[in-house]
Amino acid sequence: MIGLSSSELIFYGGIAVMAVTGVLAVICVILFCFTGKRIRKRLEQEYGKPGI
Repeated sequence: MIGLSSSELIFYGGIAVMAVTGVLAVICVILFCFTGKRIRKRLEQEYGKPGI
């Protein structure tokens, strides 16, 4: 391959998987923030603002 041993491939592969997971987590947080605002607005229109 590239001259890496199997343990090095596992190590660098793990780092790559962690990086991809971090990027996907950021995308999910942004997506959930926008959809959460939309859902909250719809619920307030239908049921009113929550009382404490």
